Amino acid sequence: MQDDGLGRGSIVTPNKRLPPDVGANANVRSTVFAHLTGIVLAPTVSALWDLKILEQLGLTRDGADLDAIVRQSGANRAYLRVALRVLESAGWLARKGGTDFFSFTERGKFAMRELVSLYRVAASFAPLALSIEELLFGEVNKTSSSFFRKIAGLVKERWGKPPGQSFDLIARQLDGIVIGPAMVALSRHGVFRQLEKGPVALCDLNGNPDMLSCLFDLLAIQDWVNLERGSVLLTSTGAYAARIASSYGVTVSYLPRLNTLPQLFGSGAKEPRIDSRGLEIFVDREMNVWGSGGAHKTYFKHVDEIVIDIFNRPLAEQPIGICDMGCGDGSFLTHLYAVVRECTARGRVLDQYPLVMVGADYNKVARRVTKQALSRAGIPISPVVFGDINQPARLANDLEKLGYDIHDFFHVRSFLDHNRPYLKPGGYVPHSRSARTTGVFARLGEEISPDELEENLVRHMRSWAPYLSRFGLLVLELHTLPPELTAANLARTPAIAYDAIHGYSDQYLLEVPVFLSCASEAGLRADSRFQALFPHSELATVSLNLFTS
Repeated sequence: MQDDGLGRGSIVTPNKRLPPDVGANANVRSTVFAHLTGIVLAPTVSALWDLKILEQLGLTRDGADLDAIVRQSGANRAYLRVALRVLESAGWLARKGGTDFFSFTERGKFAMRELVSLYRVAASFAPLALSIEELLFGEVNKTSSSFFRKIAGLVKERWGKPPGQSFDLIARQLDGIVIGPAMVALSRHGVFRQLEKGPVALCDLNGNPDMLSCLFDLLAIQDWVNLERGSVLLTSTGAYAARIASSYGVTVSYLPRLNTLPQLFGSGAKEPRIDSRGLEIFVDREMNVWGSGGAHKTYFKHVDEIVIDIFNRPLAEQPIGICDMGCGDGSFLTHLYAVVRECTARGRVLDQYPLVMVGADYNKVARRVTKQALSRAGIPISPVVFGDINQPARLANDLEKLGYDIHDFFHVRSFLDHNRPYLKPGGYVPHSRSARTTGVFARLGEEISPDELEENLVRHMRSWAPYLSRFGLLVLELHTLPPELTAANLARTPAIAYDAIHGYSDQYLLEVPVFLSCASEAGLRADSRFQALFPHSELATVSLNLFTS
């Protein structure tokens, strides 16, 4: 992999669309991106309409100022800003220079005339989407099944609009509120594993045949399945869609949050995120862990190159093991262990030089799932400990209690830095740096300024630097894109979905070059030999870096 020159910290914002992807798989990805966009766009539009905020934006030709909207609507400023960024990225709104003045674009005016009612209908299905597994595989509820058939009818009718290229993307977005959760349910229930072997009779899928038949009719519209004589068969494009079904998991896992947007935009903005049992309220964490674990597979090939390089070094220059902060479901650790065992010099001498695989996670569900995964994989030394990404010193202390030195590990983490709990930079003078991110950020209903957020990231990464001098830190991270770039490439990126679910849940996505610049300022050096972007273009929303201090 070559150096992409991202350390310069510049943000590329081309004025036109990038060349289109080609091929059947590219078409599937485009459809999935549209589905993900619709899952977040429909609830956002519906909530803004109910609060009359869309009406305020359209009262004058010139648009409206954010402060005026907040005064008139009583909406929470921090999360309203996230919602307006979602509409800006969708191409509905334009922001005047660097101000907080928003106005409808021509696309937005068309949406107000023709589409808002459809997005609101789609959003009305979101509460039922939370229980779609029960609908497909559990006890049939007449009210739910009737509503499902109604929405399915709209999908089949292409939402009552004439076919055409301009409406096709919109129809796919609207479809997402049904198909996204359904793809997750089918994958988690093993239906795709059955279908990968060949055609399967509906009655053999261990679900509700009528509801499954209705759903497969919708997947047939996507050209993902064929239905013949009571059996279902994956098409070639459907087989690819099934393989990447976990791509829906993270976005769908935030449906509990998306269903509370009216409250989030209003007085409920500061409600607790944790229930009395210590479980998260606004995200299905098990589904989130499942979706994140599936996403890892996309990047394994590139990660493997780094791991093989490290564990092919002379034994005296190798780490004693791997420590995964934010271990999720343990799939990352189990994969890395298999790579070392099967592809490296260290793997040939594990009896004499065993590999210590440490899982660390803040969430107790994730720690439980990781323990089970490491045990099933037969990894002999695999402690799982509490892990707070903001407290590397605590991790060092916990490892010391187990008889290990934190410096002796190769550290990895995936899609975690943006989800760190925000700590206001003590002693920081606002606006003492010139922030370059286009992102918007909130914490418990309060806005975080971009310059403070960047300062927070620098200090966060600097706190890890002392522990990375020997073997470094591998980071897979999620990123945002400038809204105008997203709006020009709606069929090419899931950035709107990422921005919405993370913005509404107090997480902090930065553009790739801004993230790398903050890391450099913190004293971390990215090894250019192993840098990678996904996709490898200006639309990159995932980066892979090996940092050393």
